[in-house]
Amino acid sequence: MARRLYLGRLPPDARSEDVAKFFDGYGRIIDCRVMTGFGFVEFESSKDAEDAVDHFNGKPFMGANIVVEFAKESRPRRDVYESDRGGFGPPGIRLIVSGISRDTSWQDLKDFGREAGSVSFADIDRDNPGQGILEYLSRDDADRAVKDLDGKDLRGRPVRVAYDDARGGPDNYRALRHANGDGGWAR
Repeated sequence: MARRLYLGRLPPDARSEDVAKFFDGYGRIIDCRVMTGFGFVEFESSKDAEDAVDHFNGKPFMGANIVVEFAKESRPRRDVYESDRGGFGPPGIRLIVSGISRDTSWQDLKDFGREAGSVSFADIDRDNPGQGILEYLSRDDADRAVKDLDGKDLRGRPVRVAYDDARGGPDNYRALRHANGDGGWAR
């Protein structure tokens, strides 16, 4: 039985901590991710997940009646994907955009990022107010974004665009690192 739940109609200012607190007492949560307007929560036990769906679907949360249902598992998770070579490859070079206004949507951020190149992922970080995430598949596009977009106005406010220091490494790839120079990839 599934343990991962989809949460819909979340208020735009909902954070992971708010969701975890909402489900407190319904079992151990092993993963909780909140995006703009939706999120996912994964319980350790499928029974706890089932109880949460039965009890919380349609209930008020931060002023909105939320949707709580079992997540569809048809798509692989974004953390890892298979490349054309049959191995695993990096999903993107991550940049942090800081100084964004509270009314900026992920769509606004993605449109802003497209001024520098092809954006593979964009989201507003609700756990860190005023921050967003842009990812580019190309190092050239990421370099161009830092050079051209840093200090530029987004929805009337100047923003900072910089590489995500938490990633480390020369290529700043999300979740994956090149291993031992043998052409393979490893976590």
